[in-house]
Amino acid sequence: MQRYIFLVVAISLSALSMASFLDGNPQVVDTAATVLKDRAEQQSAHRNTTSQKRTSQSYSGTERLRADSRGHYVAEFSLNSRRVTGVVDTGATLIAMNRSQARSIGISVRPSEFVYGVNTANGTVKAARAIIREVRIGTIRVRDVEAIILEDEALDTVLIGMSFLKRLRDFRVTNGTLEMTL
Repeated sequence: MQRYIFLVVAISLSALSMASFLDGNPQVVDTAATVLKDRAEQQSAHRNTTSQKRTSQSYSGTERLRADSRGHYVAEFSLNSRRVTGVVDTGATLIAMNRSQARSIGISVRPSEFVYGVNTANGTVKAARAIIREVRIGTIRVRDVEAIILEDEALDTVLIGMSFLKRLRDFRVTNGTLEMTL
């Protein structure tokens, strides 16, 4: 029993000493608070990075497309689980489609969202930005791909641009065949 009383007294004295020490040295409290805050921010940043990696995860595969008679690489893609015919265009920064095509894959944009000026072969037009949850061709699947939406009269083909291609491990053209590897 004496041991327990001694232990309680020792802990109480330690707590009083610590309180007295901290009261006389407020910079210790500030430093400890800063360290804890920094640690919490690092953990939060790590969690955000990990979740972004998880949400933008890609799945592996290799797909090959033969050029058509005009030299274009046309294929059936799945955008948000809906089939779309698209043309691979390395000159397009983003995936581009018109408003009707966007609606058909579940993306709706309001007129007020057409705020970005985009240079096309037919001149400058207004566009809206969007994220396509999933772009798939064969065994290649990439999540959360940036796209632009144009008015219907500005574009009649879905262009699969660099926002998709740069997420691949490699893409190259050899003897009229585009090979995409994830």
